[in-house]
Amino acid sequence: MTAVELDEDIRDGLQEVTNIAVGLAADKIARCFSTFVKMPIPNIHFIEAADISMTLGAIGSGDQVTAVAQPFYGHGVSGEAVLVFTDASMDQLSRLMVDHGAGDDHQQAELVLEMASLLSGACIQGICSQLDIGVLIKHPELFGQHESVEDLLSVEMLPWKQTLAIELNYAFEGFDITCDLIVLFHESSLEGLFNQLSFLLE
Repeated sequence: MTAVELDEDIRDGLQEVTNIAVGLAADKIARCFSTFVKMPIPNIHFIEAADISMTLGAIGSGDQVTAVAQPFYGHGVSGEAVLVFTDASMDQLSRLMVDHGAGDDHQQAELVLEMASLLSGACIQGICSQLDIGVLIKHPELFGQHESVEDLLSVEMLPWKQTLAIELNYAFEGFDITCDLIVLFHESSLEGLFNQLSFLLE
């Protein structure tokens, strides 16, 4: 268990920072694809590795999904963003991004990777820039395709026991797309992250 406390002030501050970052990401998506992105309310909490699949509340148990992971590193801060789409959303995602139905597995994976570069990258950059944390965001990589959330996020694959999660469920106006983004800050990052938040709140 982490010794860092997620008190109400820190949670509120992180939620406000995330709201601004979400707005920047939504604006980028809107300009790229001419669609309105419904702003999600950030769900911020500590999670155990054993419970991570439960954080994907909008995705039903047993649904097949495609997911990408995008690591990031900054001064005293590291983590990764996991972006997950249900396979049932692929046709709608393709219509949103390229104006035609879903193609083969390779084309579908490329769409999710492109969305991650825009959506995940903008959220991470938006959060870190407000906290004056320089960050290096790596290219997204395919994490799994046509797998269940339970298989995809097995405890054995996770290098940590507990972490801070910012969970966001995105919706795109006019499209039936289930999209979850989870930004995970590694346990070793929390003291530096919370110190930066406290400095911002003073």
